[in-house]
Amino acid sequence: MKTSEVFFEQGPIRPPSEAMSLLVRVARNCPWNRCAFCPVYKHDRYSRRTVDEVLGDIDAMARRLGDRFKTVFLQDADPLSMGAGHLVRVVTAVREKFPAVTRVTTYARSRTLSRMSLQDLRRIRSAGLNRLHVGLESGSREVLEQVKKGVSPQQQVRGCQDAKEAGFDLCVYVMPGLGGKAFSSSHARETANVIRKISPDFVRLRSTAVIPGTPLHEMTERGDFLPLGEIPMVAEIRQLLEDLEAVDLRMESDHVLNLLMEIRGTLPRDRTRLLEICDDFLGAKQEDQLRFILARRLGWMGRFESRNQISLPQELESWLQRVQQGQEDPDAVFHLLRTQVV
Repeated sequence: MKTSEVFFEQGPIRPPSEAMSLLVRVARNCPWNRCAFCPVYKHDRYSRRTVDEVLGDIDAMARRLGDRFKTVFLQDADPLSMGAGHLVRVVTAVREKFPAVTRVTTYARSRTLSRMSLQDLRRIRSAGLNRLHVGLESGSREVLEQVKKGVSPQQQVRGCQDAKEAGFDLCVYVMPGLGGKAFSSSHARETANVIRKISPDFVRLRSTAVIPGTPLHEMTERGDFLPLGEIPMVAEIRQLLEDLEAVDLRMESDHVLNLLMEIRGTLPRDRTRLLEICDDFLGAKQEDQLRFILARRLGWMGRFESRNQISLPQELESWLQRVQQGQEDPDAVFHLLRTQVV
């Protein structure tokens, strides 16, 4: 980032929940960078920033920005891979330079967490890092291996359990549809099993989109991966919810990729309501389902219960009629539209 007075470096992404956070780049890109579904870092090499570089940025931000931020997010993909000593110095500086900050968060790989000592995790937490965002994606060994996540379900559980024991708030991300047609049921079931063992504070849904230029797109082109359609993806989410009985967590559907943004609530209190949202969609007439999916993928942000408010141009209504007559493949179009919002 450049202002008229100072320069400081920023990375490419942050979670939607960190939209109002100050972004501090601790490392560049991703040390793993092999996940088949991820387009973010594929053309960039991982490199470490020195502590002095990061502290210099923090000083520059403090001079230029003052106390306007209440939360801070540390970039890029896995700052904990820099080591506890490095991160303690960075977090300590953030807390000293921005005393009004109430929360400091970062991405973390579960494999990195599983390799760190509980003592080091506690040191980082004591320095003032509050929350970890972990890309769980799936709890299925077959799915994790298929998409080259580089971690096992056992490592996910161990790393995330240690993070919880160290005192971190834990937010994990799950990708409905990541198992494709082949592993949809086991993806939902085994992901729920891992979540039950971890007991995170938040689960955030990130529907799978097959992005051109990624290994997952190449797998799809070869026929090695068969993307899950929009309606089966809702069924998969329903199965996940069904299997998360008696788990205390906050479920969020806070990304534009997700079809049913209204699947958000606190479990177990809201579990029945969330299941009913899925059932309402799955039990609806095909015409209503297709019209809603098309409207959502074209940018309509309404809920399925408000589907009677949808108004489509005549050419799209004609397309829907051809779909219902079996003359068009809706999933191919919906798949294309989903990839365009990433």
